[in-house]
Amino acid sequence: MPAESPAGKAALATVVSYLAETDSLDGAPFDAVIGFGMFDLALPRFCGDLYVQGVARLVIFTGGIGAGTGNLGGPEADVWRQALVGSHPGIADAAVITENQSTNTGENVAFTTRLLERHHPQHAFGAGLRRVLIVASPTRLRRVWLTFRRHHPDVRVARCLPEWRVDADRALYAAQGIDYVGHVLGEFDRLERYAEAGWIVPEPVPSAVQQARALLIRGRAPVGPR
Repeated sequence: MPAESPAGKAALATVVSYLAETDSLDGAPFDAVIGFGMFDLALPRFCGDLYVQGVARLVIFTGGIGAGTGNLGGPEADVWRQALVGSHPGIADAAVITENQSTNTGENVAFTTRLLERHHPQHAFGAGLRRVLIVASPTRLRRVWLTFRRHHPDVRVARCLPEWRVDADRALYAAQGIDYVGHVLGEFDRLERYAEAGWIVPEPVPSAVQQARALLIRGRAPVGPR
């Protein structure tokens, strides 16, 4: 069933909505919002909104040059910082911390942890940061969440996203020359492999999501001779 068919579009929406699941916020301010870098510059602006609205007391951007950098032209955290200056010039430099060396999600968390412990100990996880928000691309958000929970099980972490739509997200990836359906299916493969390797917290995938995933896989299978 091709992803462009009505059934395929419904299946794609099901699997992406699972990857992009967010959490209800309890109204109390979070110690920080952590933005996991990639080529969508709406995300750093959203992090700035959360800070200005008092939802988070600190902004942290993490990301060097990796698979999701696209055509940013520099380390993700640095480009996100520049985007934040453009959208929220009133946010003080002291309220923003950047980690610009990591190249994958595991390094995002590990390098940020190390940076905070060495250079901003008042903001170390479990010390100054006990409640954090994470912001990442919709398709990567669940893996980021599971990775963070593996590294910091004692820190309260909640997932947050701006408003988004599957068709708009797909167009964003297409502009980068990325096959969106292949990218989404690859994300599920990573969830399985990384859980087996112990890199993320393992989590069973709901049966409805597995069925939608299988439909997309069948739709991409080459048709043999008849």
